[in-house]
Amino acid sequence: MSNPRRLNYHHNYRGNARNGRNPNHQQQQQQQQQPNNTQQTYFYPYSSGPQDGGFDTSAWGNYTNYYPIQIENNMNPNGINNNAPPRDNQRLRTNQQGNHQNNQGRKPSNSAVISCEEYLTEGQVLQDIATKKTIRGILRINAKQYTDAFISDPDGGTDFYIDNVRERNRALNLDEVAAEIKPKREWKILPECSYLVERSIQALRNGQISDDKLIEDNQQQQQQNPSNRRDNKRETINTLNRDNITLTDDIINKISNEYFQRTVKVVYLFRRRHAMKAAGLLRKMPDNNPNFALFSPMDSRIPRLMIPMNNCPLDFKDRPNDYEKSLFVAKIVEIPADKKFARGELMESLGDADTLEAQSKAILMENDIRDEEFNDEIIKCLPLEQDNWNIPDEEFSKRLDLRNKCIFTIDPATARDLDDALSCERLENGHYQIGVHIADVSYFVQEQTPLDNEAAQRTTSVYLVERVIPMLPRLLCDRLCSLNPNEDRLTYSVIWTMDEKGNILDEKFTRSIIRSCVKLSYEHAQDIIDQPNKEFKIEDFPIIQNNFSINDIKQIVLDLYEISKILRSKRIGALTLNQPKLQYQIKNDNKMPLSFSIYQQKESNRLVEEYMLLANMQVARKLCLTESIHDKVILRRHPPPNSTALQNTIKILKSVGIEIDGKSSDDIAKVIRNIDNESTKKLLIHLLAKSMQLAIYCCTSCVPDNNYSHFALNVDFYTHFTSPIRRYPDILVHRLLGAVLNYNDNLYQAPRALEQIAQLCNEKKISAKTCSERSAELYLAVLVREYGTISDEAVIVGVKDECLDIYLFRIGVPLRVGINNLPLDHPRTDYKKMSNDQTAELTIYWKENDPPQTIKQILKPFNLINVDIMSEFDINMKKLKLTAQLRHPNAEKLTTLANLCTSTLPENPIAIQQRQDFDPYSEY
Repeated sequence: MSNPRRLNYHHNYRGNARNGRNPNHQQQQQQQQQPNNTQQTYFYPYSSGPQDGGFDTSAWGNYTNYYPIQIENNMNPNGINNNAPPRDNQRLRTNQQGNHQNNQGRKPSNSAVISCEEYLTEGQVLQDIATKKTIRGILRINAKQYTDAFISDPDGGTDFYIDNVRERNRALNLDEVAAEIKPKREWKILPECSYLVERSIQALRNGQISDDKLIEDNQQQQQQNPSNRRDNKRETINTLNRDNITLTDDIINKISNEYFQRTVKVVYLFRRRHAMKAAGLLRKMPDNNPNFALFSPMDSRIPRLMIPMNNCPLDFKDRPNDYEKSLFVAKIVEIPADKKFARGELMESLGDADTLEAQSKAILMENDIRDEEFNDEIIKCLPLEQDNWNIPDEEFSKRLDLRNKCIFTIDPATARDLDDALSCERLENGHYQIGVHIADVSYFVQEQTPLDNEAAQRTTSVYLVERVIPMLPRLLCDRLCSLNPNEDRLTYSVIWTMDEKGNILDEKFTRSIIRSCVKLSYEHAQDIIDQPNKEFKIEDFPIIQNNFSINDIKQIVLDLYEISKILRSKRIGALTLNQPKLQYQIKNDNKMPLSFSIYQQKESNRLVEEYMLLANMQVARKLCLTESIHDKVILRRHPPPNSTALQNTIKILKSVGIEIDGKSSDDIAKVIRNIDNESTKKLLIHLLAKSMQLAIYCCTSCVPDNNYSHFALNVDFYTHFTSPIRRYPDILVHRLLGAVLNYNDNLYQAPRALEQIAQLCNEKKISAKTCSERSAELYLAVLVREYGTISDEAVIVGVKDECLDIYLFRIGVPLRVGINNLPLDHPRTDYKKMSNDQTAELTIYWKENDPPQTIKQILKPFNLINVDIMSEFDINMKKLKLTAQLRHPNAEKLTTLANLCTSTLPENPIAIQQRQDFDPYSEY
């Protein structure tokens, strides 16, 4: 896709002046800024990861075993070939990461003001990790409360907690750090356990008391004196000990650890995973320092930056108000240990902060998604005869020729990159020969070429609402690799002989050549499934090639469908946690949204996904059971849920009468199947999805205990094989399969280098997912802004003393709703925390003036409420976002959200729909 060259800020850039602003700045025309230097900027390929900071990263590889390492075969520690073109800011990133290479142990800074401690030495840190004094892990910063950060327990316990910026010690979200475990007297007391800790101290000083008695007293205390205290600031034993009673370590250590959340502080930075870039606004310095401007990031988890004035637009110093809503991108140059602000440099101007284009660019920048065109060196790797390329004659002797078979694709109607096709042939003995045919992208993407290096750095295509940022050049995605009708294409094929019960009698893996006879959409396949007896006409389908008829296509679809149902029934223990996904119809000129719809997965989708899942599973098994390549196999592994996170969810579900033990995917799936209520089921899926660990790419030789299993799918082996056009791990798997079939050599990388590549793929997959989700959220916010306030039902996720967490279950959007601005009788607000046998609840009292009275409303998790949904520009977060407000319990129950699904479209609109992954477990 062709994109205009971006404007880049460089050290001496002096931007052009702009007109002054007025309150109606949206209607103001912008003057395009022209840079003095149009040199192309390359970005270092690290992702900043998801924006919620709330996922478990403990399964992201066995870091202790392979960080830091020396990479063989000309690969650097990031799994990228050193022969790749250098990036403009690579030297900058190297300098940034050098802050831990010269650590001299913990010692005071020479500065009079010490903001952070100096890092320990690597040797000291590794020794402390071995003795369990320090932990190693990925830092997760809460996007809603930037002072709170967490690190997963490597041993599977509750998260470790960091409650202030100073003790994060310059580490950013998703950085890999070492954190020292603080003394127990500095651990945070769980709010519901404050009374237990106080009583425990008294009991230990005056005489023993049983734990059961303590818990019973605590429950009585909470019932008699429900807390009205704001509980967002947790206490420690030191702050709880208001009488300054002498408490020895012996006494403190006897108090149950279950009453606390363990706290840590960062003492070493192993690896800077953060993109070191941010989108934000430019302001004057608080002290009016004329030599610098203050850059305030959209993401509150990123520190504010001091920008040299000579790096700012020319007239910013004299007219800063002209830029109060201009969105810029800055890179972080340095985070000093003893300064209030970090140092940065402007990279680019994105335009007005409240515009769709600027916000979309900011999403990509913050997640370090590269959006530039492929350079000439990469394009030279493609066939020279691009318009007239034909399969070389020698390939026909090396591959199985399937061009005379009835093979076709089933994809979304708007899909351009067709990387999989299906076939089914009835045999004389009543069996079926079923084939899955996947584009052979590895034929064009040769190892150790600039094209391969670029794909290894991007690792995935990124799907936004309005466009796709491809992993590979369009010539490959849309033409040479895409399985377009009536064109000879190179493929890998998995062919099974099955009986009518879906049992695999024979299996074959081969390279092949196919010629698809038709491109069906899901709608075409669904029509056949819904109307198996209908006599379809030629005009009902796209043109069918290769002398096949409508009846041929119809019969194959029906056969595939019947066997897919049997295959699905055999996977009854698998867990699917699909949440609502939005698709948008947008204007073809300015990409503004007109309406949205909820993506519906129908039987035709499930037909395709069954065979894709089966191919992925069988290829994984084939590779893992081949001794010659076993140590280099790339798998997709899904660890079991984090026990602590799952138990917290189970506790919430139990309080509302939903019993679940969560020991297996089958157990969880059965509970979901037995719930009929729509809002309850969708909230249950939402909560369980948050409890799951991330699925990860991994190299087999780096997996502890050879545990390759996939929890959600309930299988021993799984990989990604079916989407090589848009996923780099699939290309690696194709090369591995080629090595098994003696078509090519084994992967040249060492296992540890492959693990590094797998880790980069994990990071980039999260970044791509974050971009897709935030793009969908942005378009929804714009749509609501254009329409005005809408209303809909929501289900309560959780209650606090001042707010509710809600879930718009019809569209899959979580929001937080405050109660402070409601017309309530606040002194009478009653908040009860969740106990072992009772859910948390918040009782509020609405004021009524005519006639004067109060109306009581009890709010509990899983309750349905009615809310007003609005869109506003958050000046603090510098972005457009959705907000919600609780409607009066006696107000009319409105669901005007449905109006946005049925907007009247202008003539000749372009309907852009998000590309859906066939694999329902793509997030796993």
